[in-house]
Amino acid sequence: MISEDYKKNVSEYVTDFIPEQFRSACFNYLMAYPDIREIRLRLNGPVSFTLPESNLVTGMICTKDDIGFTVNRMTDGSYFKYEEIMRSGYLPLDYGIRCGIGGEVYTEKSDIKVLKNVSYVNIRIPFTFLTDTTELTDLIKRSQYRCSVLVFSPPCTGKTTVVRSAAYSLSSGAHKKRVCAVDTNYELQLPYSSEPSLCEYLTGYPKAKGIEIAVRYMNPEYIVCDEIGTSGESEAICQTQHCGVPLIATVHASTFDDVKRRKNILSLLENNVFDYAMRIVKEGRNFRYEIKSILQI
Repeated sequence: MISEDYKKNVSEYVTDFIPEQFRSACFNYLMAYPDIREIRLRLNGPVSFTLPESNLVTGMICTKDDIGFTVNRMTDGSYFKYEEIMRSGYLPLDYGIRCGIGGEVYTEKSDIKVLKNVSYVNIRIPFTFLTDTTELTDLIKRSQYRCSVLVFSPPCTGKTTVVRSAAYSLSSGAHKKRVCAVDTNYELQLPYSSEPSLCEYLTGYPKAKGIEIAVRYMNPEYIVCDEIGTSGESEAICQTQHCGVPLIATVHASTFDDVKRRKNILSLLENNVFDYAMRIVKEGRNFRYEIKSILQI
């Protein structure tokens, strides 16, 4: 359980990136609404907060200078040092926070070459770091730690929390398996001390390269990664499975049928990469899991 002091520390850290004239108000919002999951700043638009069931819109309007202040603060005054990762749409911060960045870009052959005129910043605040994954880990244990599981749901419905928790649970406690988490977006590692585990984190690695390195050099008993979907990732995962290393991964989808509509995911299913698919279903503020054999979907 995360303490109130910890939440306060995270809130203070986050609001330090906010322009000074909005900082106190944003901190007060975070303290008054503990369910806030995002602070969204948009050029010439209102600062807003994302709650589980609603959006809280304020009267604070961001100017170009306000957005510039926040980006400058998040990049330690060195925009170009972080430009490459920002072209991927985000900035990693402390406490497992990922900040979405967007605006105007210059492209070349569909590749983003330059990000300029940042017009929105979305600070995602993960106050929930672990969740109960007993249903998932029990399934894995019954398979004698050999099954691969694809976890899916729409955005912002707990996929990252599930795979982070699964990586931690499988590498500690009664399981104590060697787990390698390919943490491309800096979100899977726990930002606070807890029970020692056998999980190693490849932080910032592109998923395809991270999976390859994990298999070749880390000798894992499980690999965990978040948000797969590109052809390169699918190819790397297929190679992983040929080496006999099971995988837990996530993908954006709403239903089992949606999973099969994803071209690169379908190729993984057709190549028998995954044994099970686990759907996360949001019910109010709670979640439940639906697990099916790939042969059933």
